[in-house]
Amino acid sequence: MMQKEEKIVVVLLVMAALSLIIGYFGFSSQPAAYSKDSKVGERVQVEGTVLSRQMTKNGDNLIITLSNLDVKVFVAENNGAREVYGSVKNGEKVRITGKVQEYKNAREIVVGNAKDIVKL
Repeated sequence: MMQKEEKIVVVLLVMAALSLIIGYFGFSSQPAAYSKDSKVGERVQVEGTVLSRQMTKNGDNLIITLSNLDVKVFVAENNGAREVYGSVKNGEKVRITGKVQEYKNAREIVVGNAKDIVKL
């Protein structure tokens, strides 16, 4: 039979192991590659060459089109649209992370922060 100190050590080891498992699955989740099967609300990642980028007429939001993607990328004004517009040029290769959303019955990838767009 285990002594009191041994039981405490076992409980602490189990708690440490559970904390590591929770941390691994909770914080290391990589976004999935975007596909037509991606679900609304899913965090996704795409890579491609910037075909076009344009600011919207109302709201100063940014819409990016990638050459290899059938969905638009949307960056809201308060999520760094102007910063991205100034730093990313047509013809540059980028990696974009965002969430799949629907707008007017069309899918788009919504970027949450300017840092989610990385030049490659």
